[in-house]
Amino acid sequence: MGAGTGACGVNCLVCGLFRQGKCGPCAAGVEPEAQKKLAAQLKLLGGVCPILGCAVTRRVAYCSADCDQYPCPRFLAGPYPFSQGYLDMQMRRRSQPAAKPPTPPAKPH
Repeated sequence: MGAGTGACGVNCLVCGLFRQGKCGPCAAGVEPEAQKKLAAQLKLLGGVCPILGCAVTRRVAYCSADCDQYPCPRFLAGPYPFSQGYLDMQMRRRSQPAAKPPTPPAKPH
């Protein structure tokens, strides 16, 4: 996914708070930057993001892509970072059989 995308899946680099210098970027749960983000949150806020904390503990890069428990109670407790409707859609689609990957278009000769 890349720099600035948190374990939760939010890309901080496109957030207005980040662009205004009011918040720093997050990181994947397996990146060293995630530990730094948690330390900063603890110091500044007195607590840490439960989603990032879990991802670091479980060594999960991105929850929705890499965790077999997604969406877990940390997400479902809401309201941040995703709406209940989005999480319901994720659960519904994850319970369906896997779709066949799309066939790439034929290359012209």
